[in-house]
Amino acid sequence: MVDHLRGRGRRKVLFGSNHPMITPGQALEHLGELGLDEEATELFLSGNARRIFRV
Repeated sequence: MVDHLRGRGRRKVLFGSNHPMITPGQALEHLGELGLDEEATELFLSGNARRIFRV
């Protein structure tokens, strides 16, 4: 999944935390360890959702 997010899937994956089982804070705790570049991180956390939901 991470390889997909780093490459061709960077514009197709949305962040989700599985709340209430996993809080957003817990889900993001190790985000920096995934090795995503700045663009992939921004798209994953908000950019893709903004584009899809047109907000």
